[in-house]
Amino acid sequence: MIKVLLVEDNPVDAQLTQDLLAEWAHDQFDISHAPILAEGLTRLSRDRFDVVLLDLSLPDTHGLSTVTQVLATSPGVPVVVLSGHDDHPLALQALQHGAQDYLVKGQGGADFLARSILYAIERKRAQERLTYLAQYDQLTGMINRTLFRDRLVHAMARSKRKDQPLAIMLLDLDRFKAVNDTLGHDVGDQLLKVVAARLTECVREVDTVARMGGDEFTAILEGISGEADVAVVANRIVESIGTPFELGPHRVSIGASIGITLYPLDNQDIDELLRHADKAMYAAKQQGGSRFQFHSPAGHQPSSHPIQG
Repeated sequence: MIKVLLVEDNPVDAQLTQDLLAEWAHDQFDISHAPILAEGLTRLSRDRFDVVLLDLSLPDTHGLSTVTQVLATSPGVPVVVLSGHDDHPLALQALQHGAQDYLVKGQGGADFLARSILYAIERKRAQERLTYLAQYDQLTGMINRTLFRDRLVHAMARSKRKDQPLAIMLLDLDRFKAVNDTLGHDVGDQLLKVVAARLTECVREVDTVARMGGDEFTAILEGISGEADVAVVANRIVESIGTPFELGPHRVSIGASIGITLYPLDNQDIDELLRHADKAMYAAKQQGGSRFQFHSPAGHQPSSHPIQG
């Protein structure tokens, strides 16, 4: 059963659409009708729909903002525009605003309308899959470098607006290469998955953790008061990653070296902040690993921390 929300103010057009879909023999359509956008948005926020059939000219809205409002309420739902105008530029703009298709009322029969709905649903799924692949690490399910940078931009803006510092952590696994070399990449991949899970458990839900690539991870800690708050989390991570991993028949022991910089005490752009965290991380690694090191902006003393028992 395909659940359709039809947002259409003209009762004749609404009935025609419902009659056409009733003729389609391959799938069943469960159609809910909303004569105005406000009612449609209420239903979208309350119920699940597979697709929205949307008229752009409604009593309470008009034009492409109609598409925008629907997608703002339910970003995952595919939208098929039903218009009374055969307007090619408008059709292209509707697609650019996020609609999956643009159909002219009265053109095409039941097959045409039903197939358009089914194809719109599949296109939306493919689009979401591509978006996921572009923003998430396939191995661990964590956000990747691209989405991390976007999250950091917004976190820095919030930090300035709320006058609250944030911490950027860069973490590299100690002795990970030896695991790959001696036990193989499959075991190495298993290890990365469990590391990702442990990292997620060490931070709050509001914090961001990401895999930057290889055995390098990063985190954004917001709403902190200073180094002491960050040190608690960093020590928790070092201790967690330092606990042996049971991977099938293998017992694996690694460590974590963490570099940390605080924004806006370290008042730089994203690339420079990451370079500072990276430099601090290598300093921690050079001191034997299984520890964390704070980057020291000019005029501040650096601080290095081994694991606290």
